Amino acid sequence: MNIPTRRLLALAGAGLAFSLAACTTSTGAGSDGSASAAASDYKLPAAAQTVLDEAMKAPTWTPPKTSPKAAKGKFVVSVPCAEAAVGCARPGDAFLQAAKALGWRTQLIDPAGDPKKTQAALKQALQLGANGVWMPGGTVEAVGTDLLKQMRKAGVAMFTLGGRSQPLGPSAWSGIMNNDYGLTSPALAAYVAKDSGGKAKVLMVNDSEFPDVANGVKVFESKLGEYCPSCKISQRLDFSITDISTTLPSRVKAILQAHPDINYIYAPYDFAATQMSTALAQAGLAGKVKLVGADGNPQNIQAIKDGTQTVSYARPSELMGWVVADQMNRIFNGQPTINDAAGFQTEDYPTQLLDQSNLPTDVAKPWDAGVDYQSDFKKLWGVG
Repeated sequence: MNIPTRRLLALAGAGLAFSLAACTTSTGAGSDGSASAAASDYKLPAAAQTVLDEAMKAPTWTPPKTSPKAAKGKFVVSVPCAEAAVGCARPGDAFLQAAKALGWRTQLIDPAGDPKKTQAALKQALQLGANGVWMPGGTVEAVGTDLLKQMRKAGVAMFTLGGRSQPLGPSAWSGIMNNDYGLTSPALAAYVAKDSGGKAKVLMVNDSEFPDVANGVKVFESKLGEYCPSCKISQRLDFSITDISTTLPSRVKAILQAHPDINYIYAPYDFAATQMSTALAQAGLAGKVKLVGADGNPQNIQAIKDGTQTVSYARPSELMGWVVADQMNRIFNGQPTINDAAGFQTEDYPTQLLDQSNLPTDVAKPWDAGVDYQSDFKKLWGVG
């Protein structure tokens, strides 16, 4: 489960500049016209095309110019939303890897998507004397305001993977790795509008337990209507993360069978999209109903290559885990964190919208924009 870069802020700004354009024939969603779409009189508005082109081009990333040497004797804990959820596990596991490179003791505590277990995990981390906690997918709603204040009062550096819904400050999060899907949704909406030739009928799937995931759904719906008045939201489905491997596929299958006009599914994040691919296959709709998502997990990039998923907004989850370790190391050294243009502690990590036209050569490798971030950080930290 990405997203605070200057690039994404520019995309959001371009989306706000949208205006309806004259109609002509659409040839596909990819910026090079490679993604197929049914011929129609629809043309993606110019501002939306700009959003799409910017999202699909290859990104760049520049590491911080300076960073303090590794703090000594630290103990850090990763508490992901659920270790079974790839979008939470990837940045969580990468953080622990980076922490070990820094010479710190580490521990993983998995709450398995249960808010009560999440709170218990934090209390355990506090009892164990953790200096820092990284919570991919953590929310103040799940943690509880009082417990978060207690952690901070005890001197624990608290980082989460979230967005604007999450509070930042001395009694709240120490740092937020921006993961507001509302910043990636405009490009996904532009993609669906163009790829469908203005004829998208979408099943919107939402995991409303995560406010910044829910914001992505809200923004997608708004932008799709803005970019494509002829496109429609056909049905909506809400689930929780614990439903993904149990009831979600059957619920999606039932909706598709009851509403055969649906030709696109918006998945709130790619771990859920993987399970929805099963529903499409069971319903005999693989390749007929197009699946869009975000995160760019290796399984989903492979699915795009295989044609069982159409597009994903990829983010470098492993790099994000290393960024959190770098930011936490700054705090341990009494230095301020590095903020991006939106005020988040992301160090402007790269993102890219991927379809079959621009997939990386090695689809089995976690997407990282082709940057050697581990070597960059190790050099900055003065570790081998």
